[in-house]
Amino acid sequence: MINIEGNCEIGDEKDIVYRERNRCVALAAKMALELGYNVGIAKHTGEDKGDNNSVVYIDLPTGQISWHIRDCEKNIFSFLNNYKGNYDGHNTNEKYKRIEDFTKTN
Repeated sequence: MINIEGNCEIGDEKDIVYRERNRCVALAAKMALELGYNVGIAKHTGEDKGDNNSVVYIDLPTGQISWHIRDCEKNIFSFLNNYKGNYDGHNTNEKYKRIEDFTKTN
């Protein structure tokens, strides 16, 4: 079960938007997992991301997609295991292009 409350402090409108987005990412991750895709969570490596030090990965047939999540919201992803794979270097534009391509496939 996903905890919709989360453990993050809400400071401004941006926090509310990220909280909502992360619930959508959790839904997508759960559905992708149910479909048998490689899905997982990993620790961010590289430049410091503040409290956004975890990354949720989903490997779609059209390519890898990922989102940074706040450490205080990792509890909503408790159904995920460690990600089996490596970041492929995609950027935000490529991520959403892969999603668009995936939603267009039959």
